[in-house]
Amino acid sequence: MRTLSRVTSFLRNIFSDGGNDRDLHDEVHAFVELLAEEKLREGMTPEDARRAARMELGGIEQVKEDVREVRAGAWLDSVLQDLRFGIRMLRKNPGFTCIAVLTLALGIGANTAIFSVVDAVLLRPLPYYQPDRLVTISESSSPNDLATRQAVAPGNYLDWRDENRVFTQVVAVDSIGFSLTGAGRPERLVAAAISANALGMLGLRPELGREIDASDDRPNASPVVLLSDALWRRRFNASDDILGKTIHLGTIPYTVIGILPAGLKFPQEEVDLWVPLERHIVPKEMHWRNSHYLDVYARLKPDATLSQARDQMNFIAVWLKKTYSDSNSGAATIVLPLQRDLANGIRPALLALLAAVGLVLLLACSNIANLLVVRAMRREKELSVRVALGAGNLRLARQLVTESLLLSFVGGLVGLFVAGWVRQALLALRPESLPLYNPVRTDFRVLLFTLIVSALTGILFGLVPAFRALHADVNLALKNSSRGVTSGFSAHRFRDLLVAGEIAISFILLIGAGLLIRSFLHLRSADLGFRTDHILTVRVSIPEDKYPQDAQVVTFYSRLLDQVRSLPGVEAVGMVSFLPLDGHDFDNSFDILGRAPFPPADREYPLVRFVDSRYFSVLGIPLLRGRAFDDRDRASAPRALIISDSMARRYWPHGNPLGEHLKVYLGLDQSPWEIVGIVRDVRTDIAADPEPMMYFPYSQMPYRFMVLTVRTRADAKAMAETIRVATNSIDPDQPLSQVRTLDQLTAASLVPWRFSTTLFGAFAALALLLASAGVYGVISYTTDQRTMEIGIRMALGAQPRDVLWPIVYRGLGLCLAGIVTGLLAASYLSRFLITQLYEIAPTDAPTFAGITVLLVTVGFAATYIPARRATRVDPMIALRYD
Repeated sequence: MRTLSRVTSFLRNIFSDGGNDRDLHDEVHAFVELLAEEKLREGMTPEDARRAARMELGGIEQVKEDVREVRAGAWLDSVLQDLRFGIRMLRKNPGFTCIAVLTLALGIGANTAIFSVVDAVLLRPLPYYQPDRLVTISESSSPNDLATRQAVAPGNYLDWRDENRVFTQVVAVDSIGFSLTGAGRPERLVAAAISANALGMLGLRPELGREIDASDDRPNASPVVLLSDALWRRRFNASDDILGKTIHLGTIPYTVIGILPAGLKFPQEEVDLWVPLERHIVPKEMHWRNSHYLDVYARLKPDATLSQARDQMNFIAVWLKKTYSDSNSGAATIVLPLQRDLANGIRPALLALLAAVGLVLLLACSNIANLLVVRAMRREKELSVRVALGAGNLRLARQLVTESLLLSFVGGLVGLFVAGWVRQALLALRPESLPLYNPVRTDFRVLLFTLIVSALTGILFGLVPAFRALHADVNLALKNSSRGVTSGFSAHRFRDLLVAGEIAISFILLIGAGLLIRSFLHLRSADLGFRTDHILTVRVSIPEDKYPQDAQVVTFYSRLLDQVRSLPGVEAVGMVSFLPLDGHDFDNSFDILGRAPFPPADREYPLVRFVDSRYFSVLGIPLLRGRAFDDRDRASAPRALIISDSMARRYWPHGNPLGEHLKVYLGLDQSPWEIVGIVRDVRTDIAADPEPMMYFPYSQMPYRFMVLTVRTRADAKAMAETIRVATNSIDPDQPLSQVRTLDQLTAASLVPWRFSTTLFGAFAALALLLASAGVYGVISYTTDQRTMEIGIRMALGAQPRDVLWPIVYRGLGLCLAGIVTGLLAASYLSRFLITQLYEIAPTDAPTFAGITVLLVTVGFAATYIPARRATRVDPMIALRYD
C-alpha cells in the first residue's frame, strides 16, 4: 500500500496541471493567517502581526520551494521546468541557436556517418554463423610473415585439409570466369570454383535447392552449378523451374542445383555462380605445390584457439616442406581472423578518418563553448539575481547544462540527416578495398552512438559556462551595468585557450589533408611506364572445351586482331594477358641455364605476361635493348622471351642478359627460352615500384584469356560495340567483358587514395572554417567590449593604426600559439598516416610550411576584419556606448 501511495502521489504531482500548487498556495497563506491572528491576540497591530508571521515562517516562497523539493517526483518536475526554461531561452535567441545547432550537426553528423561505416566494416560481426570462428589461411616464407604472404598451392591445401586437428572444415576457392551461352546474348560471368559444403561452413543455406556436396566435388563428376540470386533474377526471371535444368558455360552443360542466398558476398562481392573446385581443376594440378592461386578459409573447432591453429598449421607446413623438398615452395603459414583479413587494407584509412571527425567534433564543441561563455557573460546579471534570490549552485549549473544538452540533442537530430548525406558521398567514393559484407545503415547501434556523442558533447561544452556561473562574483555582477566593464581576465584567458586549441586542431587536420593531397598528386603524375590516352581495352576469354588445341587459340586471336585492325577509326591494336594496374597478376618461377638452380625455398617469381608483337607499340612501352617480337616468333620457331628492365638489373647487374636462356616452369614443355629483348618497366601497382616481368609471345605460348588494346580516337562506347560485332562474326557465342579505357583503369586505381584524400580534405576544410569563425568571434567580441575604451582613445587623438595593430597582434598571437601546439602534435600524429602516403615523408617540410602560412593568413584575415571595423567607429557614438 505504501508503494501504491507513493506512485499515486508521484503521478498526481506530475500531472496535476497546477492543482497541487494552488492547494499549496492556499495552505501556506492559511497558515500565515493563523500565525497573524495569534500575534494580533498578543497585542500587535495587523500590519506588524502579518510581518512577524511571515518572518517566523521564513518566507512564503521559500516554504513553497521547500515543500516542492520533498514531493514525490520533485526532481522530474524540476527537470521539466529546466527544459521549458531552456527552450524559451533558445527560442529567444534564434540566431545563436541556429549557428550552434548547425555547427553541432556538422560535427555530430560527420562522426555518425564515419562510425556507421566503421561499425559495418570493423565492429559488426560478419553475417555468418559464429563469424569469430572463421579464419583465412595463406602461405608465407616464415610464420605469420605478412610481407611474404602468398596464395596457397593446391597440393598443400589438400594436406592442410586432411592433416589438421584444429578446424571443423577447410575450403579452398579459385576465382575463375565462364561464358554463359545458349540463353540469349552471351555474357562473361565471374565465378568461384569452391570446395564442397562451403555454404554450410558459413552457416548458410541455398535460397532454393541444395549446395555443392562431396559427390559433386571430385574429378569426372557431373558438372553442377549454383547461381547467384542476382544472376537468377536477371537472366532467368527468378523462375523456380530453373532447378534441375541445364545452362551452357562455354560449350559444357551444367545442371543448376541451387540458388545462392540473396546478398551473399563470399568469397567476394560480385560472384555470379559457384562450381565444384576439384571438378574444375585437372586432377594432376590439384597436387601441384609450386603454383599458388587458391584462397583458403576454415572454421575453428569449438575448443581450438587461434594460437593453437597457427602453431599446428606451421608445424604441418614444416613437415610438408621436408616431405616435398624438391617441389614445395611454401615454408610457413599465416592464419588470420576472417573479418580482420577482409578489412586489413582499409582499416588504417577508416581509423584515421574516425580520428579526424572526432577532432572536428572537438573543434565544434570548442566553438559552441566559446559562444556559451559569451552568452553567459551577457547573462551574468540575470544569473546573479537568481543566486541572490536563493537559487542553489547545483540548480543553476543544472539549468545551464540542460540548455547545452538541448542544443546538442537538437544538433544530433539534425546531424542524423547530415550523416545520411555524408554517408552517401562516402559510399560513392568507396574503393574496392572497403568490404561491405554488412549494410551501412542507421541502425540501433548507430543511433545509440549518436545519442551518446550528443550527450557527451552537450555536457562537454555545457560545463564551461556552468563553471563560470558558479564562480561569478554576485556583488560585482549586480553593480556592473556598463558593457564597457570587462568580464574579467580569467574569462578572456579561457576563451583565448579555446581558440588556440581550435587552431591547433585545425592545424593537425590540415597537415593530414595536405600530406594526403600531395601523395595523391604524386601518384597522379607518377611515371607508369606506358601511355594511357585514347586506348580502349576489351577482355576476350575463349573456352578450353571449344578451343582445345593451341593452334586453334592462335588462329582465333589472329583472325580477331585482323578484323579489329581493319575497323574504321582503329589506329593500332595489340593484345596482352593482363593489363597493368588491373589488380590481376600471374607469376612463375625460373632458372637461368648455366647457373645453379634457385633453392625451392628461395625461388624467384617474376610476373608473367603473354603478348602479341604490337602490344608494346600500342601502349608506348619502349624497347631498351635487343628486338621486339615479330613474325619470326612462330610456334615452330626457337623460343623467344622479352624481360623488363628491372628483371635485367636484378639478375644481371653487371652483365648483358641478351642471348641468355631461361628454364621457365610454365606448362609441361620446359624447353629453354632465349632472351631477345629488354623493355622499359611498367607498374602493376600504382603505388609500388615496378616488379620484374617476363613477356612471352602468345603464338609460342597460347593463352585463352587476353585483353585487346585498341588505340583509337573514336567514341569508346561505339568502338566497343563495333568490336563486339567483329568478334561475333568469328564466334557468335563469344562475349566481351571489362570494356574500359586505360584512362578509366588508371582512375580506378586511384580510387582508394581519392577516398581518403577527399574525405580528410573535406573535414580539414570544415575545421579551418570553424577555427576561423572562432578567431573572428573572440576578436570581434573583445573589440566590442572595448568600444568605449577605443572611443576614449580616439577622442584623445589616437590614430586608427594605434587601435588597429594591437588588436591584430593579439589575434595573431592566438594563431601562433595554436600553430606551435599543432606543429608539435602533428609532427607525432602524422606518422600514423605513413601507410597512406606515397613518396612523402610524414614530416614533409613544404606541407608543414604551407599549412603554417595558410593558417597565419586566415588568422590575420579573421583578426583584421573586426579590428578594422573598430577603427571606423565614431568616437562620440563610442563614448555613449553602453
